[in-house]
Amino acid sequence: MFRRQARRRLPGLRAQARHLQRDARRGHKPVSNARTLEPSGLKAVKAALITGASSRLASPLARFFAGRGYALLLHQRRPRKNVAALAEDLRDQGATVEVMTHDFAERANIEIFCARMAEPFGFPEAIVNNASNFVHDFPGAGNADLLAESFLVHMLAPFMILETACKAKRAEQKLSVFNILDQKLLNLNPDYYSYTLGKSGLMTMTEIWGRAGRDDVRVFGLLPGLMFPSGPQSDERFVADSAKIPTGRALPPGDLCALIGFLLDHPDMPGALFPLDGGEHLLARRRDVAFE
Repeated sequence: MFRRQARRRLPGLRAQARHLQRDARRGHKPVSNARTLEPSGLKAVKAALITGASSRLASPLARFFAGRGYALLLHQRRPRKNVAALAEDLRDQGATVEVMTHDFAERANIEIFCARMAEPFGFPEAIVNNASNFVHDFPGAGNADLLAESFLVHMLAPFMILETACKAKRAEQKLSVFNILDQKLLNLNPDYYSYTLGKSGLMTMTEIWGRAGRDDVRVFGLLPGLMFPSGPQSDERFVADSAKIPTGRALPPGDLCALIGFLLDHPDMPGALFPLDGGEHLLARRRDVAFE
């Protein structure tokens, strides 16, 4: 059954033409000669790509990179007012920002994004794979379509983005990739079943890249703990649950940005996994914090 579902959710390259025709009917601009840009055509601009720009974490990430002088390429799944407002605010502060809209839940969209992502600034020097599909399901009540979507968003999109950048970046360009994972991968519980499987694949990909022997590409896995209210968690419950973390507080987004800054400033640091959870993964939760 999963294979039949996956074939529907994971169209091959032949489906790209049909997808572009659908986009044209929906009013989207067709891709003109969509391809990966050759290195000779790249612009020498220090840029950062942040996927999942509508998330709560994306705003502090974008402001952090803008503060370091990066041009920003923000990816969103569909047009969002908060992303438009963030981009406009950053431009008002002098940052260079471009926004691209592609739903990574369809493979053809990932392919189009990879073909286009160098257009604004050349290939980015920093990539933050932040896009996520956080939908609750549970073992015994799983859904093959949801699992296939999780694999697309959490695994295939980061995989294709990184492979595209590695093949086409300038030879002298150093690339730092930050995969946003989840502390629960170090302390598994059954909630958010498909999400967890997809993120687990991304964590494995991160570890494999650490053994690839590349001195021009570093891939880091950041495993944040509780930062914002999770799922159905109320603000009051968020405060109470934050106090139960060994450090007594939820993770400030600025701490995650500070770690990224440290890793960028120390190019001899190899790719690795970094929990940032105040020791939350040591608590051995049986359920997600929102359901305890």
